[in-house]
Amino acid sequence: MTAGAVGPLLRRMRTDRDLTLERLSALSGVSARALSDIERGIARGPQHRTVLALARGLQLPSADRDALVAAARAGRRCVAPPPLPPMPRDTTDFTGRSGELAQIRSALVRGRPVLLTGPPGYGKTALAVRAAHLLRDEFPDQVFVELGGTAAEPPPPGIVATRVLRALTGRAAPPERVPGELRSALTARRVLLVLDDAATESQIRALQRAAGPTPVLVTSRRPLAGLDLVQRIAVDRLPARDSCRLLAAIVLAEGTTAQDLARLAELCDHVPLALRIAGNRVASRPGWTAAGLVDQLAPRERRLDTLTAGDLQLRTAIGSSVDRLPASTRWLFRRLPLVQGTTFDAASAAAVVGEPRWRAELLLDDLTDRGLLQPAAGNRYRLPGLVRLFAEADEASAEPDGTDPGLLLRPAG
Repeated sequence: MTAGAVGPLLRRMRTDRDLTLERLSALSGVSARALSDIERGIARGPQHRTVLALARGLQLPSADRDALVAAARAGRRCVAPPPLPPMPRDTTDFTGRSGELAQIRSALVRGRPVLLTGPPGYGKTALAVRAAHLLRDEFPDQVFVELGGTAAEPPPPGIVATRVLRALTGRAAPPERVPGELRSALTARRVLLVLDDAATESQIRALQRAAGPTPVLVTSRRPLAGLDLVQRIAVDRLPARDSCRLLAAIVLAEGTTAQDLARLAELCDHVPLALRIAGNRVASRPGWTAAGLVDQLAPRERRLDTLTAGDLQLRTAIGSSVDRLPASTRWLFRRLPLVQGTTFDAASAAAVVGEPRWRAELLLDDLTDRGLLQPAAGNRYRLPGLVRLFAEADEASAEPDGTDPGLLLRPAG
């Protein structure tokens, strides 16, 4: 049989065998929607594994199978996919994270989705973008989509799928057609999906159903515990050495000593966003030194306000999570600085709010899910240093309204 356009050829082979789309779908494992897209010319160059599955389902003799394979190959050559929107620019002074980058690479090349989690300002997005740029050889086609996890109303799964479809094809589609067209678009080309700031598991599941084996790299402040078969990588603060290297790469100021940088990194709690803000403050003011900024950051009550450089504000980054807290959770958050020690357990947290341990555990889990607490060994918790400063300021600014805060924790009735 002479090869032609793959769509008409597939339709002829299917009808010659008196098969419906649904029956061929069941025989081949290729969805009926994908089959329809191929036959109608929407997907003009299906991937090789898809064509082989169709050949098996149709029980084609070798000559017909080769003709179908050749038609699909010709379609892939003729169809120039639309250019993808550019990935965010990689940070030229990106520092450290070699271990995390190795884990990301290993998981993605094995086809396992990766989720980067961590508190606000810890550099999850920068790490994802750096990983994507380093993986250009393996995944030349890449799509970056913001999922709005810290927005007041994060986009629902259907809108997320539409955004990815538009990035891949340059067009939207009616809601009922989005899953099928997205599946076809992802089948037609091998794409690395970078999904930034996820709010819920449902946002990711909507894409996983369409993406199939497409590699996916997700960032979120939340652990998204409901997702299965995901490689979770906790993004922590930078080691002290890398913190100083990052500051040195940004500051480039005369008279700055290693001791000044070490002290500045310590006051920034080795948090990447805080380090970048501090470095930019010094670099953008001729004549300023790291030692001078150390003096400004030393008072605890002014540190968060000082960590501002243009539109980069650490207080805003943390506040985007705190402002979404339910009243009872926020009350516990404000009280946590009263707990002594680097780490603490649920009993200690319950003591500072005068409530049963089980109630405190629920609220601590909520704070952990929002990236404002970090789990520690032994079923304990850690309140990150700069988040602690925010909680202290939040408690100091709270205006009593005459309500017993404990009532917020108790169920009605």
